[in-house]
Amino acid sequence: MTARFILSLDCEGKWGVADRLTPAFDRALSEANLRAAYAAIARLLAELDIAATYSFVGCFVLPAYELRRLPLRAIAAELPYLATAVEGIAARAEGWTGDWALDAIAPPHEIGLHGVTHVPWTSMTAAQALREMALVPLHPGMTFTFPRNQVAHPQILEEFDILGYRAAPRPRSRLRSLASEFDLGVPPDADAPMRTPQIIPAGHFVNWPSGPRRLVPLDLTRVRARLMLERAADTSRVVHYWSHPENIATAPQTLAVLRAILREVARLRDRGRLVVVTQSEYCLERAREDARTAGAGALSRGDAMAAAAP
Repeated sequence: MTARFILSLDCEGKWGVADRLTPAFDRALSEANLRAAYAAIARLLAELDIAATYSFVGCFVLPAYELRRLPLRAIAAELPYLATAVEGIAARAEGWTGDWALDAIAPPHEIGLHGVTHVPWTSMTAAQALREMALVPLHPGMTFTFPRNQVAHPQILEEFDILGYRAAPRPRSRLRSLASEFDLGVPPDADAPMRTPQIIPAGHFVNWPSGPRRLVPLDLTRVRARLMLERAADTSRVVHYWSHPENIATAPQTLAVLRAILREVARLRDRGRLVVVTQSEYCLERAREDARTAGAGALSRGDAMAAAAP
């Protein structure tokens, strides 16, 4: 099997920081900055011919008038995470609605779901998660990214025909996460066992050069990615990187980091050493592989029974 590369983008607007919306984030996540960030990513992906999975917070892609119809104030009484969102939508809605962001996304890119309100599912009961999923129209065959990468109630996803979801990364402190950016020996991911919904390897955060993460040299990030991708090509494994367009809005140097990684991807792809897939393509590929394995297993059992027959 060929190595595979996945790029997923968690598209959140202000929903991703609704519980920690500082004045600096509020200013940086203006509609103008968000539009510029999404456009810059679109240009980069087109330049390198790389498909990505854009996983949107469901509320973020609704126009303001539809957001104001949702029972968010009542939900916020149970889930305080949403209190700032309710106030922001009532006042102006800038940064809370990004229905424009869908306009430039077409195949080969995939549109996935990153929760509906971005409230972490670990802070919700299963009933609350079900209520959230019913707030916006969903399409069968989407993939899912749990808010804050906190996996909970995954059995609910099957009820909505979700194809697969991104796994939670291994828990570690911010310091250890930062230290990992200097580790050149990071291995690629192995495929998760086939199941429904399919688990997608958790992958690696595209370094966001903000705060202490500005200490990570760009050349180091590029070499780290190149070595990981080459290991994947040698072992037919998976490299999954993920980021937020909002990170470019708040720290524009993030685009240079993403470009450095994707140039390494394009180099190996053009040499025939890996393929680029979206999250849904990865899930469908795993299903086909499982079907082939099951078929081969059935054939082998049939041969053994025939050989044993008198």
